[in-house]
Amino acid sequence: MKRMFGIKRALGVSLVLGLATLGAPAQAEPVELTMSREYGPQTMMGQRAQQFVDQVASLSGGELAITFGEGPLSRLRSVNHLEAINAGIIQLADSHSGALAAEMPLFGLSSLPTLVDDPHQARELYRLARPSYEALLEEHDQILLYALPWPPSGLWSRKPITTRDDLRGVPVRAYDRNTQRVLLNLGAIATVLGWEPMQQQLAEGRIEAVMTSALGGLTAELNRTLDHYTALQYAMPLNIVHMSRSRFEALDDTQREALLSAATEIEDTSWNAIASVLEQTHAQLEEAGVTVSNPLSPELKRSLARASVSVIESWRSKVDLEESELLDRYLAQRDAL
Repeated sequence: MKRMFGIKRALGVSLVLGLATLGAPAQAEPVELTMSREYGPQTMMGQRAQQFVDQVASLSGGELAITFGEGPLSRLRSVNHLEAINAGIIQLADSHSGALAAEMPLFGLSSLPTLVDDPHQARELYRLARPSYEALLEEHDQILLYALPWPPSGLWSRKPITTRDDLRGVPVRAYDRNTQRVLLNLGAIATVLGWEPMQQQLAEGRIEAVMTSALGGLTAELNRTLDHYTALQYAMPLNIVHMSRSRFEALDDTQREALLSAATEIEDTSWNAIASVLEQTHAQLEEAGVTVSNPLSPELKRSLARASVSVIESWRSKVDLEESELLDRYLAQRDAL
């Protein structure tokens, strides 16, 4: 009898637990979104993207999960991100502003040379331009979540560069056509090269200087062959994180708030940190035996500005009057920043 009573009791407990399970709401699966991954986890932008993803998961209580696209998704170029989002291949994209400029020239604004001397000016330029950036993305049924600054480009070289004459006839790696034009105007022999061809030509002695940021050059160990860095403050382009508007609106309030709060936090943190990042990087260069020329000599700064005029005017010819006047508004207040 005791054994039978135990069996009945066990069955009763099982029945109660079963009914309780049926009555309880099922645990909802987290909503998953896919984000392009153009920059590796070891890069500054790759690390920022991971911080954003982690913060979204935390703020949403695990209800919203963002994963990075792998395989073909990881090789999507920024210029294709607009189409990839609208085709539903990805829902969020991490795009270089210069690449977005191929479709919407205004996004080339932050890549223009000699507009900003420091991160504070770069952030003000972004603040003025953001409403226009948002309007352009809205035309593609997308929203701008946040934008982060790249470190400014400078010149790594085998010898000191303090005047325009120091650049005459020097074979230099440029990273795009606009940079090439500016360097040619300065008298250098400029060639547009990707990262791998650049490293090969540098090892072969076919180029003697490289345009890239202090941080980018240090990460690539350019200090092994180039022991001078001139802080040109050439430009501070942006990285734009944008997503499908319809996919954003399909999320619930908690999930949307998690996205927007994480975006605001990563944007503020990154902009506030960029000045110290630059200072630390320059200190690391000096520790690695690289001579850092900062600030730029007045003569070279004037020469760089003159050499950049044609590139800026070319950009103006591609945008509408209102977008060109946006640059005028920034320039009118720049000296007071």
